[in-house]
Amino acid sequence: MLMRDRLDVVFADEDFAHLYPVDGRAGFSPGQLALVSVLQFAENLSDRAAADAVRTRIDWKYGLGLELDDAGFDYSPLSEFRARLAEGNRAESCCS
Repeated sequence: MLMRDRLDVVFADEDFAHLYPVDGRAGFSPGQLALVSVLQFAENLSDRAAADAVRTRIDWKYGLGLELDDAGFDYSPLSEFRARLAEGNRAESCCS
């Protein structure tokens, strides 16, 4: 994962702060969910397969900055994250 070596954090959580309420429950890192979405698209994976890759693939863990024993997450936050981005075309405001 040359990308992580050269760029460190690709997507910062702060870029997505406007998508989440300030008083809500702690969730998954939006920056990591964004990177998982990019990797998922690049490898043409379903949400379940992408979540499985986060749990099992060393290259994905390294790219996401996770510990090797990180348990990953269920696949459902991926579709919820995409829905937040698509709502009102908010992807334009955080990723431009």
